[in-house]
Amino acid sequence: MTSAERLTSRARHGGHREVLPELLALATDPAARPDPAWEAGAAAVQILCWEDRFAEAGELAELLIERQGPDGGDLCDQDVPFDEAFLVAQLYAGVPAQPRLRAAAARVPEGRILRDRLLWLAEQLDLRPVEWLLPCHYDWGGPLVPREGVIGEWLLDREFAALAPREKRVAWEAVARTNDFARARELVESLGELPEQYYLCLWLAGWYAVEGDVEGGERMLLAAHGRWWPYMRWDAIPTSEVVQPTLRRVVTDRVREHFLTRPIGPEAAALATRTE
Repeated sequence: MTSAERLTSRARHGGHREVLPELLALATDPAARPDPAWEAGAAAVQILCWEDRFAEAGELAELLIERQGPDGGDLCDQDVPFDEAFLVAQLYAGVPAQPRLRAAAARVPEGRILRDRLLWLAEQLDLRPVEWLLPCHYDWGGPLVPREGVIGEWLLDREFAALAPREKRVAWEAVARTNDFARARELVESLGELPEQYYLCLWLAGWYAVEGDVEGGERMLLAAHGRWWPYMRWDAIPTSEVVQPTLRRVVTDRVREHFLTRPIGPEAAALATRTE
């Protein structure tokens, strides 16, 4: 386990705030080996977003790409969370993203994932709002989508409580794909059903947010916390909750404290196993 992995694991044990200074120190140390530095930087960007330190997140992404991009190392095969760091710096700190995206891309060799992603985002900013380019954006408050062709639509007319667990997962997917919040709210509030999928809890939270139901949205975000799992070894904490403007409406003090101080992902699962 690398130094960055050890720090990230400590963060996922519920020590995000305590570990952040160490992650930043490793990420910005010019003498640090490249991979631990950028991995620590990725975890730090995520925690900085939860601390509403969006300008610093953008600056850190910029520094790491400036240092490591020209060498064509493993950083150049990443995209998140460095791409979104530039977007949130614009959205919440007023630092224009387009010139920074293009300048950062110019430091990465052609044909690499990071370069292509940064240039694509720079182009898309002329066509779409920033929040559409951030993760977990949904058509909250939008109209129903026709059921025809939606996977699992045949389950929507069946009694939900009688469905098998696997069928419930598919049915929840269909409810979300048809953007049917009325049905989703009925499942949650009348039947006590919640989706197993992390991102569907975020879809629900966003709908509660646009409905002005902060308590309902808070409940969905707390449920999402227990369903999140890191995609990469440096993933310390999910960020959609605090980078999507709609979801931020229901990020209460309780939600923020829960995410920053409670074990999450594999660390939470390991602790739960020990206590059984």
